[in-house]
Order: sequence, then C-alpha cells, then structure tokens
Amino acid sequence: MSLPTELRGATVLIVDDKPQNLRLISDFLAEQGFDLMLTRSGAQALEKARLARPDLVLLDVRMPETDGFEVCRRMKSDPRTAGVPVIFMTAVDDTAHKVEGFRLGAVDYVTKPIQREELLARIQHHLQLSRLQKELTAKTQDLAQKNAELEAYAHTIAHSLKTPLAAAGRFLEILCKFKSDDLSGEQRHLALQAQSALAMTGEVVDALLLLSTVAQQNVELKPLDTGSLVSQALSQLSEMLTRQRADVKLPQTWPQAFGYAPWVGEVWLNLLSNALKYGGSPPRLEVAGAPDGPHVRFSVRDNGQPLSEDERRRVFTPFTRLHKERAAGHGLGLATVQRIVSKLGGSVGVTVGSTGGNEFFFTLPAIPMRAPD
Repeated sequence: MSLPTELRGATVLIVDDKPQNLRLISDFLAEQGFDLMLTRSGAQALEKARLARPDLVLLDVRMPETDGFEVCRRMKSDPRTAGVPVIFMTAVDDTAHKVEGFRLGAVDYVTKPIQREELLARIQHHLQLSRLQKELTAKTQDLAQKNAELEAYAHTIAHSLKTPLAAAGRFLEILCKFKSDDLSGEQRHLALQAQSALAMTGEVVDALLLLSTVAQQNVELKPLDTGSLVSQALSQLSEMLTRQRADVKLPQTWPQAFGYAPWVGEVWLNLLSNALKYGGSPPRLEVAGAPDGPHVRFSVRDNGQPLSEDERRRVFTPFTRLHKERAAGHGLGLATVQRIVSKLGGSVGVTVGSTGGNEFFFTLPAIPMRAPD
C-alpha cells in the first residue's frame, strides 16, 4: 500500500518503552515517507506532543510510570494537543482495554504483534480524517468571519438608507396632503404608489437592521411580561385587526419565561401579523403559552391554508415568500423570528393545527419555579 502524496511528510509520534518495538515500527513507517518522533516515556511523549504538535500519535498502553491511558487523558484535556488523533498499541486483545481507550479519546487501536499493512491502513485513514476535519474547521471559521462581515455591511447600508428614505417619505406625504389639488388624477395615483413602495422599502431596511443587530449584539435575559408584549403587538396591528374583522383568543394567564423584551415584542408582532395576513377570512387566531420542560412554548394558531411539508421547511428562510398573491411583504419577518429566538436560547417551528390551519411556535427559557419554604 503506497502512501498518498498529501500524507507524505506527516509527523507521527511513536511511544513505546520497548526499544525493539520502536525500531521495527519506525523503520517501516520511515520507508513509507512519514516524519517520525520517538520516545520511550509517557512524560516525554506529553512534552513532545505539546511542543511539536504531531499529526498522529501511536501510543503503547502498558508503560512504566505514566501509562498510555494517562498520556491520552492528559493530551485530550490540553487544548494544544486535544485534536491530535491517538492510536493505541496493545498486546492485550481485551474489550475493557479497548473501551477505556475510546472513552479517553483514542480514535483506534492495533494489537501486537503489529501487522504492517494494517497499521499503515489505520494511520492513513485517521490522518485523512484529521486533515478533512481541519479543512472543515478552517472553512467554518472563514464562513463565520465572512458572515460577520456581511452582517456588519448590511447594518451599515441599512442604517445609511434610513435618512434619505425618511426625507423622501416626508416629501411624498407633503405632496399628497397639501399639493393634491395641483396634481392630475394620474399624478396623484403615481404619488400614492411611490409612497406605498417607499413604506415597503422602509420596512425592509428596518428588518435588515434588526437582523444584523440581533447577530452582533449580546443582551441580558430578563423575566418577560408576556401579556404586555402581546397587547402591544395587537395594538400596533389594530387597524389590520379591525379591517379584517379578526377574532383573537388569548389565554387568561401566561407562563413565565426569560428573554429580551424589545426582541420578543418583535417576535410576537411578526407572528401575529403573519397569521392575520395568511389566516382565513375572517382570520381566527388562538394565542397560547405553556411550560415545555426547561422552556416555555408560545404559539399562534391560525385558520389559514395548511402549509405543505416542503413549505414548512422553507418558511423561516430569509427572503422566502410562499404566497405572494395573498399579501405584500419582503420575506424577512419569520427569518427575524428565528434569529431572535435562537439568540435567546430557544427554537422555532410550524406545525399543521389539529383542526386545520397552521400553528407557529417558539420556545424561550423558563423561569424556574421556586421551591416552597
């Protein structure tokens, strides 16, 4: 078995207190193209591993003073060496030894006397796995950095747009209110269309600002007054509620949960607004909250057309709009809900209601009940 080019020069630390074992294994692995470090002591193995950061360690189990199990335990508890794969070498083909080795963090084992081709295959396999894991970690970190830069960029752009949008909005408002008599019918229609489009653009900018703020800002979780937050959200939606003759059923009491009130208020506003837009005609909403283990589960159930399984998977994706013909929007509301709730330590989801419609829910950490004195 030949060693792949990308693995040639990989550093292997071999630890065995028997000189003849060291010589046999090192001669074979050197022929394959590995760079080798050798030691007969567990203490020296730990020092070499910390200083040289080998790509893999071949570790004998039975050694005087510091045995292989202890060496592995110390390596895995040290951030500098925790990621180095360890393969145990043991003369005892015993299940208890194997289980103990895996429990301590070893990736594999070989039984003495060592079979060369088997040893090479195992080393090659775990070096390739380790290499792939390092590449994945690097790509994940790079992606996280790029996402952070993109969030900052989106925040900057959205913030920069607020002032000119507000100025344009005021100009159109003045035009429609005080200069309407000077406009032709077509001009008034165009001005009203521009005002509506500008309002929609403002909503998108506000949603982008909130999304980027949630990603960048850390907040302190405090007990929530859920009843007050829901009432505020319904007050903001009062015109829509009246226009659509909506019926909203609320619980008499609310379970206590932790959160950040300004953000959770946005969650309620988005879920209630979504239920009004896509519920039945007229909309019938049932709002609830109940303990759910270490969390509290809040929900908004509507009487609209049930979402398909595929739609339920996609509905929280940014800029996803499933029923464009039903209502205007930008596809950021439910994505904002998911980001907020995730940042606060909860989860979101949607299910088909037991009597039809859809039930959008989110969870937040519950306030522990006090033990009686």
